[in-house]
Amino acid sequence: MRVASAPVSFGVDEILVEDAWMPGPDEMLDWMVEIGVEGTELGPPGFLGTADEVRLRLRTRGLALVGAFLPQHFSRDEKSDDDRAWLRDSLALIRDGAPDGSRPLAVLSDHFDEPERLAFSGRIEEHPEAWLPAARFEALIANLHRAAEICRAEGFEPVLHPHAGTYVETADEIARVMDRIDPSLVGLCLDTGHFRFGGADPARAADDYRDVIRHVHIKDCRTAVMDGVKREGKGLEEALGRGVFCPLGEGDSRIDAVIETLRRNGYAGWLVIEQDQFLRASDSPDSVVATQRRNRDYLRRFGI
Repeated sequence: MRVASAPVSFGVDEILVEDAWMPGPDEMLDWMVEIGVEGTELGPPGFLGTADEVRLRLRTRGLALVGAFLPQHFSRDEKSDDDRAWLRDSLALIRDGAPDGSRPLAVLSDHFDEPERLAFSGRIEEHPEAWLPAARFEALIANLHRAAEICRAEGFEPVLHPHAGTYVETADEIARVMDRIDPSLVGLCLDTGHFRFGGADPARAADDYRDVIRHVHIKDCRTAVMDGVKREGKGLEEALGRGVFCPLGEGDSRIDAVIETLRRNGYAGWLVIEQDQFLRASDSPDSVVATQRRNRDYLRRFGI
């Protein structure tokens, strides 16, 4: 297993965009090199620049491009044409921006912009009004398969990333989708934080889905934060702002058991350290780097 990072670990993401400050792309990549990771995911398209800028920035630092997060409205047929055009443009950027030797994965996700899902995220099972109707579930599967076909036609290995705030959040929703997808088209990205957020056991998932796991986001999740957010009737953004995704080893994702299971099952892909961060004025470059260095050091305890 090789270790990468992602811009979201440094406060750069597509959900919490009103941080008090944000690092620049060169500064962030230099931090990754200092911490000792071998690659990075792309982050929000455009953050690392044009394809030429991405390739130069990563090549000069010896970093691989390991993947890109590509959310789409899989259950909304009316948005499929726009989503597919955006997907093709994004894949072109990834392909042209990847340094020699990189084989980035296309990390597909259902989108996180449905108001009901965001409002009830973390307590979906209690709110049937936010469940996906049968017809839209069929659309989700069909559009996911079509997106995967596009990725494969462009030379990318696609993986599905179950994600909080989407229609693939809870353990039951993940199982329902995994029962229907064609594994010859699309594999699974095991995100240990989002699986735990949705009520799944990441270590059990690492075993149950061992034949289709092709990418791993290693992330910890504090269930105590989730419990507080649930009691107050809040949703995903509040949970993220309170630090539901925490430094490795400080939450309830059972990272040690996940790593043991991945090893036992022969997983030899990337472990992408992710700690979705909302940067406040009290955070500083030094404090952010120190936290991510601790995350990298945590994995070294397991010989990774």
